Amino acid sequence: MNILSGINLPKSADASALYIQCNESASINYQEDEKKVVLSQGGIASSNSYFNSFYEKFYTQYTTLSSIYYSLRLEGDFKVSVYREVNGENKREIISEQKFENCQFSEPVKILPVNLLQNENAGRIYFEITCSSEQGAFKEGWIATDENKTREVSLAITICTYKKETFIKNTLAAIFQDKLLETKNFKLFVVDNGKTLDQADFNKQKLKLVPNINAGGSGGFTRGLVESLEENVYSHFLLMDDDIELESGCIYRLISLYEYAKTDFAVAGALLDLQNKHMLYEAGALYNAYSKNRGFGPGSLTPVNKNLDLRDANCLNRLLKEEDIDYGGFWFFSFSKELVDEIKLPLPFFIKIDDVEFGLRIKELGKKIVAFPSLAVWHLPASAKNVNWENYYYTRNDLAAYAIHYSLRYMDAVKHLTKVIIQALATFDCDRALVAIQAFEDYMKGPDFLKNTDPETFHSSIIKLSKSYSNQKEVDKLAGVKLLTRWFKVAAQSRSEWSSVSTQWKRASKEITSTIFWQQYLGLKN
Repeated sequence: MNILSGINLPKSADASALYIQCNESASINYQEDEKKVVLSQGGIASSNSYFNSFYEKFYTQYTTLSSIYYSLRLEGDFKVSVYREVNGENKREIISEQKFENCQFSEPVKILPVNLLQNENAGRIYFEITCSSEQGAFKEGWIATDENKTREVSLAITICTYKKETFIKNTLAAIFQDKLLETKNFKLFVVDNGKTLDQADFNKQKLKLVPNINAGGSGGFTRGLVESLEENVYSHFLLMDDDIELESGCIYRLISLYEYAKTDFAVAGALLDLQNKHMLYEAGALYNAYSKNRGFGPGSLTPVNKNLDLRDANCLNRLLKEEDIDYGGFWFFSFSKELVDEIKLPLPFFIKIDDVEFGLRIKELGKKIVAFPSLAVWHLPASAKNVNWENYYYTRNDLAAYAIHYSLRYMDAVKHLTKVIIQALATFDCDRALVAIQAFEDYMKGPDFLKNTDPETFHSSIIKLSKSYSNQKEVDKLAGVKLLTRWFKVAAQSRSEWSSVSTQWKRASKEITSTIFWQQYLGLKN
């Protein structure tokens, strides 16, 4: 038996609908050390949920699998039904139905195999158990196959962190307490940009703490990649943010997915709203898909399947319609060593757009980025944050990404930023206008500016800059006029240099994504 995925129970009630659906005669017992679903006669529990559905359409498209089965640990008498639903049909078809008596946890029951459909009728599969004894219980289960793997997979996981000790502790606990995950070949690299973590807490064989300079998310993730590439044993890599809540089963499922993969593809994990846990905020995203000529402009990042209520089966079926996404966030993003060998490492963007630009390189190779349903983390959505200094990195890096991958027109950039600056000044937000102007000026300095700037020192200066006016004791009544004058002067001076600077960014992109550059940039080699 090769296990593809565990049927996991929720850690807390606020996310229960994403794991198990119960009727009024069934409930999850959270009190005992080992959670279980307790059912009375007529009680129904179903894996018709986001995490525990088997997304047949994706598996048949991207893996060699042709047959699966369920193995369930039950106690009592049960009828077990297996169903399939297809996007847009609003109905379910029954695949099989079996009755079991006197079930014991010690002897898991094996459900009849399901032959996977290799056509447009492939959908989403789940089971439903109905208790026919006075009392019954479901403890755990597995989705398995008897088919051989197509390859062995070893996964290097990088978490980049900056003073998020509690989140890191919880994430490590979730991973190392997962008994199913113990059977897989992986190693976790925690890159500590804040240098606040204690080496004594990182003494597990599959865990390595990597103190690092604060080179932002892109620097931390890249440091993890450099460390894992040097070990030269990993077939795949996974990048994860530090401020997430993790369902560890997603890592197991990711590894088994690659073990049966037909071809090489990257995986973009979804972002679930940490403040509203049943809501899907983003399952992959598009980069300026709706802008004329994909020119620099507003609304460049467009989340796919935003704000789906994952308690609704119709929303789960919507996920069966695959979108051709441009990138996935580095909160949970995975790819192969072969891909890294071709496209190299992220750009030294500190934060913002580094994951977008990395995804664009993958797409330009002709590789797929797949938003595989049920692979996700909980994370605060971007809309929950409003930090002015982040706007600097977003603007500067967005300009650079456009210059590298598209033909960025001078007037598109100037018109958009003029609008941003005027809107900021209209609300007396001089700090926002200032960081937009500074971002444009620094972009115009070309890639040498990035190469020759110490990221830690520079980041401190950007934070200070972003509070220039909020820190003033007296309001500068002429500040808006001064900023507009500065902007129009900078914009006018940039016209003649525009084409040359854009070319510099294109030419430098290969150098500043190389291992040699990053080793020097991070101070690993002189």
